[in-house]
Amino acid sequence: MGEAKLNAPAGWQHKMWNLSFNRWRGLMLCFVCSSAYAEIGTLVMKPTTDMERAEVSYLKPIGSPKAALVLCPGCNGDGLGMIQQREWQDFANREHLGLMGIHFQSPIDLLSMCQGYYQASKGSGEILLKSIRSIYGRDLPILIYGFSGGAHFTTRFIAWKPERILGWCALGAGVLDQPVPSSSNPPGIMACGEDDSRLGGALVFFKQGRAAQKPWLWIEVPKTGHATSPNLDNFVRSYFTSLLHHASVTGTWVDIDLMKEISREEAQQTPSLSGWLPDRDLFKSWEQFREN
Repeated sequence: MGEAKLNAPAGWQHKMWNLSFNRWRGLMLCFVCSSAYAEIGTLVMKPTTDMERAEVSYLKPIGSPKAALVLCPGCNGDGLGMIQQREWQDFANREHLGLMGIHFQSPIDLLSMCQGYYQASKGSGEILLKSIRSIYGRDLPILIYGFSGGAHFTTRFIAWKPERILGWCALGAGVLDQPVPSSSNPPGIMACGEDDSRLGGALVFFKQGRAAQKPWLWIEVPKTGHATSPNLDNFVRSYFTSLLHHASVTGTWVDIDLMKEISREEAQQTPSLSGWLPDRDLFKSWEQFREN
């Protein structure tokens, strides 16, 4: 190694120092940009009378987002951990979305009766809308994804303000309020783990929604209990991307039992066995949820 240094061309050490410095500077710039994007704030709101906490964590916006992506954790959970995930941050950055995670809490006895913040129409939904307006300076269309208790809030929020929703996913909710026909029917995913005791209730809710002509998709996550799923997260991001870009021209109907494409007419004939994909290119990704 010493001989190599002695035989190096004149100015080598200076050039290497410049290269190292430039590389360090580049890394620091990347770090600064990444840190700037990942800077997280928390908005504390006044809870309703049946809530004990109403907070929203969010990535401090860079530029002007075109929509808000709201992540909703399980019962009384803190969405901060969800928005700290690099996959969600990268997705929000790439698609120019505001990224938010709710931290709503209500007494557990109320939640056990599906009351408290689960009931978006009774105050918690308005807290979320006001939070979006406060953070981003205006109303934004919404993508929303909830797990367990967060799925309860999600489904009731879309029922309350369907016109604000671009798309949604609810995972592991169980028994829910029966969906009703509406002039605004945002597309969404109803999902549940194959080994989750809430599967039956979630599937009934999906079938009721399809009977009401809602463009929903069913996903049964194989070999999964009452838990989140990285595979589902990946699919949801792809699904949301399709909704943001080209759902109106490339969507397709599918048979959720046979997992094949079908016509619109076939979907109308058997709504409880059919679902809607916003892009044909998603079919293979959706098909992965068939257990081999």
